[in-house]
This record gives sequence, C-alpha cells and structure tokens, in this order.
Amino acid sequence: MKILELNQESFSLKNIILKFDELNHNEMISLQKKLYRNGSLTRLAPDSLLVVLTIDDLAKLINLFENDEDKKMLEVIYKRHQIIWSGKNFNFDLTRKSIVYSIVNVTPDSFYDGNPDNLNLSHILKRVEADLENGASVLELGGKSSKPGYDDISPEEEWNRLKEPILELKKNFPKAIFAVDTDEAYVMERVLDAGVDIINDIDGFDTNDKLKVLEKYQPALVAMNNGRAGFSYADNVYEELPLFFENKKEELLQLGLKAEQIVIDPGVGFFNGDSGSDSLERVKSTEILSRIGLPLMIAISRKSFMGKLFNAQGDERLFSSLVLEAQMVADGGRILRVHDVKETKRLLDAIEIYKEF
Repeated sequence: MKILELNQESFSLKNIILKFDELNHNEMISLQKKLYRNGSLTRLAPDSLLVVLTIDDLAKLINLFENDEDKKMLEVIYKRHQIIWSGKNFNFDLTRKSIVYSIVNVTPDSFYDGNPDNLNLSHILKRVEADLENGASVLELGGKSSKPGYDDISPEEEWNRLKEPILELKKNFPKAIFAVDTDEAYVMERVLDAGVDIINDIDGFDTNDKLKVLEKYQPALVAMNNGRAGFSYADNVYEELPLFFENKKEELLQLGLKAEQIVIDPGVGFFNGDSGSDSLERVKSTEILSRIGLPLMIAISRKSFMGKLFNAQGDERLFSSLVLEAQMVADGGRILRVHDVKETKRLLDAIEIYKEF
C-alpha cells in the first residue's frame, strides 16, 4: 500500500485529500470498511482509493491501522497539519480542540457592556475569576473601544486604564494567560513590560513602531485585517485576506517570530456598511484562511452585523453567535474570542462529544 497526500502546497483541518494506491484485494476491503461512513470515498481504480478527511477523521483512521508502516505514513501527514499556538508561558495544541479567549473590557464605552464599572478594579477581578472558572484559556483586556465610530483616547490614558488591573490580575491569578487588545506601540511596550503574554492589534501591526516592539519582545500575537484600510491585494474578501495574511506572516517571521506565535483574525464586524455582508464574507473565509497553517481566531461575539443580516438584537445575538462559531470551528477556527465564556465553553464541549461518535 502507498499513501499519498495530495494538495501539499497548503494546509487544512477540514479537507485533507489522501490517495491510497497499490492496494491488494484484502487491503481494499479493509480500507473501505474503515472509511465506509465517509461520503467522499471514491474508487479510482481496482487498486486505488481517494478520500477527503477532516483532521478528526485522520486521527481516528490512524488508530484503526495495525500496520506500523502505514500508521507512520498517516502520522507524518497528521503532524504536517498540526496547529500550535505558543508563547513564553503557554502552549496550546489547537489541531483538534478549540479554546475560549475571554474579552474583558476596561473601557466604559464598549459596544457590548459599556459601563463605568468596567474601570472598577474589583469588578474586573470578579469578571476574570468567573471567566476562569467557566473555562476561559486566555483573558484579553482592552483599554479602549474599537467599535465603528469609536471615540479615540490617548495612548497614555489607555495605559493608565490598564496598568493597575494588569498588575493586580498577575498577582491574583499568576498562572492565567493574559492578552491586551491595543493598536498603540506605546501601550504594547508597557503591557509587555508588565508581563502580558499576548498582543492583539486590530490594525495588524501596520507601523514600524509596532514592528520594532515585536522584534524586541518576541511576544505571541494576534494580527487582524479589519478592512478599514481598504483592499490592497485584491478586489474581494476571499482573495484579499489570504494574500494579506501570507504577506503578514512573512513580515512577522522576518522579525524572528515563529509561526507558532502568530494568530490571524479576519476582522469580522469592523466594516461600517449597511448590509453586514462584508462581515459574513469574513466569517465564511475561515476555511480558506486555515490553509495558511496558522492558528485562526473567531471573533464575532454579539457583533452588530447579526442585527443587520438576521434581525438579531441584544441577547438574541448570543444564539446567532454560537451558530456561526460552531460553523467556523468546523471550518478550522480554533480560538473563540467571546463575551459569553460559559455558553461558549458548553458549545465546544458539545462539539467534542459529537465528534466522538
């Protein structure tokens, strides 16, 4: 038996194409039995089969093989598609399991929970404690709103909002992984000095000052394309985003960063259009972007495009968020940036149970 992986120029968690060649009669019968539930299974010739597998299908198939040589060939293919996200204090294997990445607003004007209490230290500590108990793997603090039409503040004011919460959170939850959402190099440097693990920039680290910070500190990061700068590489979302992120990946690698440190985010919900179609196209770009081989963030939680497209208002957006997040996980998204930690963790647990059968 020969096992060949086709389409090796890209990665995938959803569409891994394998060709089994030179099968004898018994091998053909055995393989068809192992893959009988797979609707893509195609007999190309009396001794050849073609099949399209998800990463979970591949993992299960490996366990069904008894021949060590065949098993090793499949394990090499599996390893090529592995998705790891790592930083100085963490290492997540996201190949088959997604994680919850909690949004902790330290600003009074967030689109979701804008409230003066968000600047209250005791409120922040209670929120983080609850999110950790409910299954958050990463907690992200944001010192200013980035909603459409947001009011900007100075980098100094943003840092002043974040400084005390970061120090207290690090003291109270020393094993927790913290991120900061900021588009200011000044803030990035200060939060990294304070021990933050991850930097998330909605503008995709688009200035030399930001890139210098990354080169100096070598942090784990999230790079977004939010669409506000317009298209630079193509005239539609499905072509633009892969090209943008391939270029961004190379730019970041040249700074000394490793691929395992880089997460990409398609920037759902930042385009201020009337229909919300741009946001849905960015949601549906998940599988295409997963082919780059980097961890992919799902950041759609309760965003306003759901009201425009689905007439979902207020708490109704939780339901539409969970529906779309489940589809994005199936398409290869692995890091769910959310407001509703408990509900999202339940979703991911349910997905794991479903995949077992």
